[in-house]
Amino acid sequence: MSTQSNIILNKIITNVVKIGASYLHLETGSKPIIRIDQKLSSIEDSPVVSQEFLEDITQIVLTKTEAEELSKSKSIVITHTFEGDIRFKIHIFYQRHTLSMIFTYIPNIITDPESLGLSKEFIDLTKRKNGLLIVAGYHGSGRTSTVLSLLSYINKTQSKYILTLERPIEYILTSEHGIIEQREIGRDTESFLSALKFSEESDVDIVSVSEVEDIEVLQSIFNLIESGRLVIIITEAESVSDAIAKLVKLAPEEDSGKIRDTLADVLLGVVLQQLLPRRGGGEVTVMEILISNSASKALIKEGRYAQITSIVQTSRDEGMRSLDQALIELVKTGEVEYDDALSVAINKTDFQVSAQKFHISK
Repeated sequence: MSTQSNIILNKIITNVVKIGASYLHLETGSKPIIRIDQKLSSIEDSPVVSQEFLEDITQIVLTKTEAEELSKSKSIVITHTFEGDIRFKIHIFYQRHTLSMIFTYIPNIITDPESLGLSKEFIDLTKRKNGLLIVAGYHGSGRTSTVLSLLSYINKTQSKYILTLERPIEYILTSEHGIIEQREIGRDTESFLSALKFSEESDVDIVSVSEVEDIEVLQSIFNLIESGRLVIIITEAESVSDAIAKLVKLAPEEDSGKIRDTLADVLLGVVLQQLLPRRGGGEVTVMEILISNSASKALIKEGRYAQITSIVQTSRDEGMRSLDQALIELVKTGEVEYDDALSVAINKTDFQVSAQKFHISK
């Protein structure tokens, strides 16, 4: 391991955090590339990345066991804390037979749920004894930050035993009024399924699951909920209705009716989020929110997911909000540009009609 490589890496890492970048890309033959406000740019005053430098980095950030896993699987995802308590999630993989790396910055500060844009009604669902909360979106949308915000809120306001099941562990949480324990899949437990089954017999109140990989995991989550636990999960989706539909699709066709019924019965709420560039710099979280009610439960049981959007649009007094409604508000207040909001709007025609007047007036 080169001391010089360690010095260069820490200099790059410190610079990434200082200028507010969210991602760092390192690949052989190119200068380091960063992402700021969803735009990529090179760090021009840094040297071109060499394969030797990347090999040195693996020795800096990987344990012996992790290095063996990388050699075997040709990819690995870890977290690492650098000088100054700077923490990153790191994807290390091979492409064109050479090492490449993507660093994702993990901020030390956990934002409170209301500041993120969650409604009071959704936040209050964390006080329920049991049920399912879904945080959905695509990679890089801030889903993990939202879950950590909810867990931190619970930790500060309730005396609960909270367990997180993650791959890998990103944020390090500290127990306050209750207990928080974090288990990393592959390190502290063999799999999500084995960890969930173990949890059924433990004293846990709230379980957070960073991914639902198959129907067995989903069924184990249902079992936890039915035994009196609150479960928060992260999933990929483009809308609230899509998040629900994708969970049902994990089951074989012949079992989908049973899964729909159970999901409808245990679901408390869904938040779908995206990140957009904030006017003037930075990013803003845009959220679509569903609070489960009798109408949405009926639609889920019937498999009429697309109509859930109508429930969300017409139930703002219950703490719900569609993605397009949230986008219109952000354009109205000038927090985001009209064109950025339009690019992610679900019903672009209706959005244009509603938001165009705010766009013209700016």
